[in-house]
Amino acid sequence: VGRVLGRSPRIVHVPSETIARLAPRFGPGLVGDKMHSVVFDNSKIKRFVPDFTTRVPFHRGIERSVAWLTADPARQTIDEETERILDMIIARYDS
Repeated sequence: VGRVLGRSPRIVHVPSETIARLAPRFGPGLVGDKMHSVVFDNSKIKRFVPDFTTRVPFHRGIERSVAWLTADPARQTIDEETERILDMIIARYDS
């Protein structure tokens, strides 16, 4: 995603429990099954439908998503409260 945007992301890994403690409104959506890393694959569908192929590589999908987002300024809104909360979480966790 960073490559498509021409940026180098600074990734900060914050445990779900920490996010839930610092920002309780995000807790219910994170603590539980989403707090564990998972990998999804399409091997099962390929067994049942051998002719199945993906047509859009990940980087092309991201390019399309970015193009869609940037095509309309109405899609580019920022939730200031969420940004403030995320900045606070990163500042506290990263210090």
